[in-house]
Amino acid sequence: MAASVSPKMAAATLEQLLEELLEPDSAKIRQASERLREALMEPDGPEALAEVLRGAERPQIRHLAAVLLRRRLRKFPSELIDRLPHVLVEALERETDSSSRGSLAQLGARLLLLGGLKFWEPVEKWIQEAAKDPQKMEVALRLVGVAVGVAGPALSGFSPAHLRLCRGGLRARGDPKTLGAALGTLGALLGTLRAPILRSLLPDVLEALQELLSLDEDRGADALEILDEFLEVNPESVIPHLRPLLELCLQVAGDECRGDGVRVRALGTLTFLAQKRPKALLRGGLLPLLLRGLLVPLCAQIQPENPDPEESWGGEGRPCPRHGAAQVLDALAQGLPPEKLLKELLPLLEGPARGGSAGGRKGALLALTALARGCGPALRRRYVGVVLGALRAGLGDPDGAVRGAAAAALRELREELEPEVAPVAAEALPRILGEFWDSPNSPSPDPKSWFVLETLLEALEVMAALGPAQVGEGLLEALQVGLGLAESGDSDATRVTLALLAAVSELLGEGTAPLLPRVLPLLQGALRPPPALPPSDAPDWLLGFHDDEEGAEPMEEDDVIEWAEPEQAEVGGAFSGLAEAALGALGELVENCGSALLPHLEPLLAAILDLTQFPQCRVRGAAYEALGSLSCCGRAPQTGPSPAHQGAFRALLEGLRAEPEVGGALGAVGGVGRILQPPGHAPPEWLEPIGRALCDVIVGQIACLRANGDGDDEEETSQRSELRETASDWLPEVGVAMSRVGVAGTGRGVSFPPRLFRRILPSLLAALADPAHPGARSWAGAVIGQLGHALGAEATPFLPDLGPAFRLAVGDADPEVRANAFYAIGRIGEAVGHAHQEGAWPGAELCCHALRGEGPGRVRDNILGALVRQRGAPLPQVLPLVLGALPISEDFEEEEPVLKFLLGAGPDMLLPHLPKFVGAVGPGLALQRLPPELSQSLLALLRQMGGADPRHFREGVASLDPAHAAILGRMLDDVIGGQ
Repeated sequence: MAASVSPKMAAATLEQLLEELLEPDSAKIRQASERLREALMEPDGPEALAEVLRGAERPQIRHLAAVLLRRRLRKFPSELIDRLPHVLVEALERETDSSSRGSLAQLGARLLLLGGLKFWEPVEKWIQEAAKDPQKMEVALRLVGVAVGVAGPALSGFSPAHLRLCRGGLRARGDPKTLGAALGTLGALLGTLRAPILRSLLPDVLEALQELLSLDEDRGADALEILDEFLEVNPESVIPHLRPLLELCLQVAGDECRGDGVRVRALGTLTFLAQKRPKALLRGGLLPLLLRGLLVPLCAQIQPENPDPEESWGGEGRPCPRHGAAQVLDALAQGLPPEKLLKELLPLLEGPARGGSAGGRKGALLALTALARGCGPALRRRYVGVVLGALRAGLGDPDGAVRGAAAAALRELREELEPEVAPVAAEALPRILGEFWDSPNSPSPDPKSWFVLETLLEALEVMAALGPAQVGEGLLEALQVGLGLAESGDSDATRVTLALLAAVSELLGEGTAPLLPRVLPLLQGALRPPPALPPSDAPDWLLGFHDDEEGAEPMEEDDVIEWAEPEQAEVGGAFSGLAEAALGALGELVENCGSALLPHLEPLLAAILDLTQFPQCRVRGAAYEALGSLSCCGRAPQTGPSPAHQGAFRALLEGLRAEPEVGGALGAVGGVGRILQPPGHAPPEWLEPIGRALCDVIVGQIACLRANGDGDDEEETSQRSELRETASDWLPEVGVAMSRVGVAGTGRGVSFPPRLFRRILPSLLAALADPAHPGARSWAGAVIGQLGHALGAEATPFLPDLGPAFRLAVGDADPEVRANAFYAIGRIGEAVGHAHQEGAWPGAELCCHALRGEGPGRVRDNILGALVRQRGAPLPQVLPLVLGALPISEDFEEEEPVLKFLLGAGPDMLLPHLPKFVGAVGPGLALQRLPPELSQSLLALLRQMGGADPRHFREGVASLDPAHAAILGRMLDDVIGGQ
């Protein structure tokens, strides 16, 4: 644009460029984008853009002009910026398009942020004038709402005027646009208002919401968010109006004539209420009102196009009222005593003979399902009989929907009420299969009722979870039913059938082989990701327009143009869960019938290798675990690995080192663990590479730890810690396997190679001294103790480094760190024998010093265990300290070695300390938590010493807990009875 061009001509040129950007022609869009960038850099460009805002005919062009003005605001000349508030007011006065109004509101808010109230005053004046005109009130309200949302504190002086504007909007009966704008703007204002004003507003808000929902359901759904804002800003302001609020939300949620979206939104408000003020629902009969009101949405039919309510919640499917109601119940279970909920719910489970309705029973069973996790202990403690009776009645109910709800409840309650629920399931579920599935050869269940399919899947899933111990050969019929259902391609049916396959393989072992020709195609299909379509080349000119320009403002979501893009393969949808289920089932098959899978190893390996490149790390992690299973699939210990085994193993270790995310690497470490545990039988030549790979995890020399090593995200830090801890858990297994097959550096009392310990020791010592992470210090102490013990005498060269580190660790402020430090001191002292006598290991010294100051608890128990493991420690010095710190109070793993130490001291050394000795051994003997041989030896010693010194023996017995003393008295009746 030349400088001599008139403003109107420049505006016309600019308008033409914006027109071209809206054409569905990629080449033209790219050319116009470049020309637009150049035009806006010209001196006349900003003025021309303002002119377009005022005069463009198409609303899309005015919208884009407002967006570009806002995004480039800081780059404009100051004289234009000073005039823009007046330009904005002129545009607002003329604008009729809602999208353009929204972009004008964003521009006004940006001007407020940039220039303060002097830029806002012309806009505010227009707002107050517009408030008097019903045709303009909506625009004024939306402008205030956007401005308050972006720059709220700067407008605090205008709050009374804006509140009056909102009150006027709430009275706009019959006008859904103004009502919606008033409710949205008021929601933005709530944080600036005092509690009395909030309480006075709520009745008007509820009335306006009722009106808006009757006029425009979609706007009403959005406006319901204001109730969440009330609860967030001041929950107490809601309490006086809780009943009408509940009644409104329940009426919307239970209205089956409404769309699922608005019903779920109303249920979301009830969930938030249950999270914020659950106990307020216990007053005035509100809890029964809420629970009974939830039964209608809870029983909402799941449609075939939306079979999984959990996947559709917040995802790409339709929102589901059933899941929304379940979320309310879950929030109630977290915030209220379980008995309060169950007291209201259980009467609804009564069958037809007691007058209960089928809908009520179905809803109550589904509610019980939703409450199961939160109320599990209470169910077991007080209501297990009632619940089991309700399940039996529901599974045999004449109404098919009730039977389906009972099957769903059974699935959720199985874990909470195991083993009580198992007989109910084993008795009823085969009957459900027979009822809905007349023959294993039936092509599909009755398609007229989607609930039939859901009921079958619920029943099959419970049977798979109960496994061979409870269901037995009934699993074979269930698998046939599942295979028939899975033929339709339904992902849930496939997932459940794969779980059944895993259970059947546990039942039949290698006898599963005849089933493989039919089930493997299903398994392999579940491992095959859907094809991804090529990405769209739709223009992104507006999103990237500021990329190379300093000072440009980021775009808000409302400015994004919805370009049409081809649908892409879903990364986190049904396939991900299906692939994880298939990989898990494959691991079970390998464990239970590995030899039968050998002929199919190559295609399975190829499918899994493809999944190690999947975009989602959970799937990659599951694939790595499956590689660990395949590495040893069907291989006898005496035979070498095949090329397929070698390929799986190599891919697993390469994946562990190259995996970019911690979640995927965790799966890879799990795969390594599968090789090390039976029936893995890792070949000897694999053990050294496995050990080095696990050590690389601990020292942070793998891709995901190098990439994220300096991150300060709490979740990432936790995941990295979990990864290192998981890797360290498998290192002792590596050492045991090495010593078993005679790998160099192991054997003759050494079950971990010193070269690997040397590799990780600097990292472990750094973690032991990490001041910011007590969890890391605790972990490092435990790992050093475990591996130091495995080193045996080969730990001696490391003592000069370990001694000073543990002198510091035993004084740590965190008791968990101190406990693990003494655990390590005990195990290392046991390994190095008499090294402490040469001054190389301060174990006994540190333990004796600590016992004099540490109170009862796990730390003192670990000190005792450590002290008695220090070989050659002076018995006369140690014995009184040990007896004075007993009995063991928390860490009962230390009780056996400590009492064996006392037994080894002999009667002559113990007799002077007889009362304390009786007090030390009495609890363990009375509670029968000692090995039988040790118990007999201690009882024999007590008889001998009790006969030698009856008075002090009786004194020791009297010091015991009365219950323990009575039990010990019965054990030693021949001694105590004769005294």
